[in-house]
Amino acid sequence: MVAAAALAACGGGNGGFSQPPAVTCVVPTGTQVALAYPVPGATGVPDAPGQVVIATSPALPASWQVVLQAGGFFQSESVLNTIPQSSVPTPMATPSFASPVYQSSGLSGALGSATTFTVELNNEASNCNVFPVVGSFTTQ
Repeated sequence: MVAAAALAACGGGNGGFSQPPAVTCVVPTGTQVALAYPVPGATGVPDAPGQVVIATSPALPASWQVVLQAGGFFQSESVLNTIPQSSVPTPMATPSFASPVYQSSGLSGALGSATTFTVELNNEASNCNVFPVVGSFTTQ
């Protein structure tokens, strides 16, 4: 779906494509979400961090995934897997809410160096094309 949204967004006046209406992904009511790793706003993050971890309460359903975006382009998308807190790399951010569940999104390969990435959420079970931002980080 992310690829389809990205391609549709490229439309403009070329070839008769038009921008689809903006539909924002909305996390389930009462769910709290925070970026745990990399720490929000971190700089000098390794180019291959291996994973992005979010803290949620309660856990997001299986249809949700993390999307990394840089410079208006989607760089990565990956499903979420629940992991124990002991598996979250350090340094990690501690969420401001009680009883967090840690959900990891694996990353294969390296990200661009010296690049700021926004960490966003996509619900594959919906037709949303505007993704809520959970945080951002900059690679070394």
